[in-house]
Parts: sequence; structure tokens; C-alpha cells
Amino acid sequence: MFGRLTNIWRDNGLSLHTKFMLYEALVLSTLLYGAETWSMSVSNTKKLEAAHHRWQRKILKISWKDMITNKTVRERTGRDTLESVIRERRLRWFGHTYQMDSNRIARK
Repeated sequence: MFGRLTNIWRDNGLSLHTKFMLYEALVLSTLLYGAETWSMSVSNTKKLEAAHHRWQRKILKISWKDMITNKTVRERTGRDTLESVIRERRLRWFGHTYQMDSNRIARK
């Protein structure tokens, strides 16, 4: 999904705010579909975080040669780590399932 939107990321006429709204709506929603139920390993978490930071750098037009930390990139974008996003989604899902009737399949 991220690769399909290359022209948008390169467009100088769009603000960073707009680009990151599109990033969250299109890329992250596709990437994290069903993440509430994933069993995450450390290696999978690292791979997801690496992709997330790589894409943010591409939107900000920051090269890896610039020696800018991932923390600085997150501060510039105002975005959290994917680990915290997944944790938030899991908590939201838990709240939904907790309120369901006890005989529903998702609750069981």
C-alpha cells in the first residue's frame, strides 16, 4: 500500500499533516488489520517497527545517512510506536468483548 502512494509522498504541494493522515488511514489500517488478535514475537515487532520508521523517514525525506534517531523521527511526526498502537487496539478490543454477552463466540 505504501508503495502505491509514492506520488503522494513526493508531492510538495501536500502538507505533512495531510500525508500523515493518509498514512494512518490507508497504510497503517491495512498493515494492522486484525492486529488485536495477533500473537506478537519480538522479531515480528522489530520488523513492523522497522517498516514503520522507514516509511515515516520516506515521508519526511530523511535519509538513513542523516544519522537521525527513530525517537527524533517519531517526535517530528507526532506518532507513537507500532507496539503502543497495537497495545491500544488490543485494549479497545478487550473492552468490546468484555461488554458482549457471555454466549457470543468472540467473548468465548
